Amino acid sequence: MGADILEKIRALLKQHNVNYALLEHGHVHSSQDAASVRGTKIEQAAKALVLKEKKTGILVMFVVAGDRRLDLRKIKKEVLRVKNLSLASPEEVLERTTCTVGSVPPFGQLFDMPMYFDRHLQETKGTIVFSAGTHHHSIKLKTEDYLSVAKPIIAAYSSPSSR
Repeated sequence: MGADILEKIRALLKQHNVNYALLEHGHVHSSQDAASVRGTKIEQAAKALVLKEKKTGILVMFVVAGDRRLDLRKIKKEVLRVKNLSLASPEEVLERTTCTVGSVPPFGQLFDMPMYFDRHLQETKGTIVFSAGTHHHSIKLKTEDYLSVAKPIIAAYSSPSSR
């Protein structure tokens, strides 16, 4: 399942001559857990969340920092301009990406899915780290390199996490 996605990511990064670090670690359940085992800051974590527009069934990926949350109201009103939007179900995510929720990498092009990248995360200079298709692998690379390969749509749609 996710191991195939990991190899696709590695091939994509190699194709673009991007240097990255592949991190292997135990199974993680949250952004905070992931940051701890990765040895990184939670604000460097790039979480890929899949949303579903209910009327059309279209799936869209949104990438947000580990210490922030999606502002669904802002996404509905300002980014996508739709009325009915929710998180895709775990089954829908698995069917479309072959990854379980929490292990989806932030590469919409691998899943033929439009992808948005939060402006707040873009402004985090340096490096980002994200799940690489499994709960046991992460990839760490320069934010600018990631953006040049992934080519997401940049928009502002997050707010600080209440945790």
